Amino acid sequence: MNVGEMQRKLSLWAEKDKNHKFFDLYHLLYDKDWLRLAHDHVARNAGSVTAGCDGINMEDFNENLEGNLKELAKELKAETFEPYPVRRVYIPKSNGKVRPLGIPSIRDRIVQEAIRMILEPIYEADFSQYSFGFRPNRCTMDAVRCITWSTQERKKYFWTIEGDISSYFDSINHKKLLKIVSRRIKDRKLLRIIWKFLRAGVMEGKLFKDTKQGTPQGGIISPLLANVFLHELDKYMERYTALSQKEKTKRRQQGKANYVHIRYADDFVILVNGTKEEAEALREELTKFLKEMLQLDLSQEKTRITHLNDGFDFLGFNIIRKMRRESIGTKVLIPNKSVENVTQKITKATDKTTHQDSVNTKILGLNRIIGGWCRYYQYTSEARTTFGRIEYQSFWKLAHWLGRKHQLAMPTVLRKFQDNGTLGTKEQQLIKALPTLHYKKRFLKPNPYTHQEIIQREELPKETRWMGWETRPGMGDLRPQILTRDDFKCQKCGTEVSPTEAQVDHKRPVRRFRRPIDANRAENLQTLCIPCHKIKTKDDQRSESRVR
Repeated sequence: MNVGEMQRKLSLWAEKDKNHKFFDLYHLLYDKDWLRLAHDHVARNAGSVTAGCDGINMEDFNENLEGNLKELAKELKAETFEPYPVRRVYIPKSNGKVRPLGIPSIRDRIVQEAIRMILEPIYEADFSQYSFGFRPNRCTMDAVRCITWSTQERKKYFWTIEGDISSYFDSINHKKLLKIVSRRIKDRKLLRIIWKFLRAGVMEGKLFKDTKQGTPQGGIISPLLANVFLHELDKYMERYTALSQKEKTKRRQQGKANYVHIRYADDFVILVNGTKEEAEALREELTKFLKEMLQLDLSQEKTRITHLNDGFDFLGFNIIRKMRRESIGTKVLIPNKSVENVTQKITKATDKTTHQDSVNTKILGLNRIIGGWCRYYQYTSEARTTFGRIEYQSFWKLAHWLGRKHQLAMPTVLRKFQDNGTLGTKEQQLIKALPTLHYKKRFLKPNPYTHQEIIQREELPKETRWMGWETRPGMGDLRPQILTRDDFKCQKCGTEVSPTEAQVDHKRPVRRFRRPIDANRAENLQTLCIPCHKIKTKDDQRSESRVR
């Protein structure tokens, strides 16, 4: 089956007839080409190394790939497929709180991806042009650019409603969601399997919990289903936003406000070119709609009404109306809170308690913190000054960390590690401040499925970026030394290995040393190819089981 052509047809049918009902879709799930492409999408995701509650990661699944996919297709065709509960972990947030994250099993992720590949082309034909979150070829900067375009001085959208739905992903009503989905999707088999995923439950350690409502954050189809649910809000707002220019002009002549509604997942902003009282009235109207129609609560405390002159935060950006050169207009700035957060991360990563980490790994960790943060904010106004300050701080934080680690004076640190205006080694160099850019892309974009565009998805910066801490302290510096010593050849079979595929393994397992740090000595390390590394690991495990 030509998957791309089938998706194009689904989206085209949905575009041509907004009332078209889709009946025969379930057979796509167990098509071998459809399932294989779903697997490939999941395998490319960085999270594929993480196992669900069954303990199987993508590497384990791929050991018998054809057999596993064939078994999965067989279960789907016979309708005997049952999803596992998702494994729940908690991710620290920047405000000190934690966010629950659900990790489905690999087989469940593949099936969810196959479902997403069916539903997304259909709903891309329906979704609002002013909805930007978790959609193909759309990103946070499109939403921000839409705000700056809508708040041009001549349009006079000076009041803003900052929408905040209380615990949105945990509050979605399953029956209401399926009812909304069933307006387009009439295939009962497909609806049944979506229901199974919603009701699969979660595992926290060894404790099972039912899921009576909500979609697990981390599930592949969760963002799409969440968008389908809140598309009801977009449609409700169209009574105010989907007006012709003539109708908008007439409303202003009558003393009524016009509105612009911009949504990114569960975060939304409504711009008002009327009075504060009209903004307050609309907030109350939306509170009632969300409660009665979607059973969601709009937080009255966090859903603030703000004048553009005072500025508001949206998706981590500060948007404010202020003077720029000789005119007044909307600027997008980096919030002070975000600068403080990234500075704290750099300080934490270079703390004196982390001196056992290798230099290469530490620099790599800092580069991920700084690089991801700068890429997110490189389109903001006045970013160059802030980036320069972050570059200066990270340089000297790392310099002092190197000095404490190696017991060196600062002039010696600079002579030994400084090169080309930054610090580093032969393998890794501390990143410099990224250049600032101007976002010029159109924020109103065509349906990528009917226009045959390349599908791209935004990768948001992680709240808890890896900071360069190592499971085996010092290995980041030892690894290149061992590879060079062994001439990039497997010490078992003599095969040449590349730096990315080479495995640096212990000759004697770590468990046989009283102190784990003693195992990480050069004389106990060797270069192996991937097949030899797998064989040795199994041999070590069998040897350990016999000892017990």
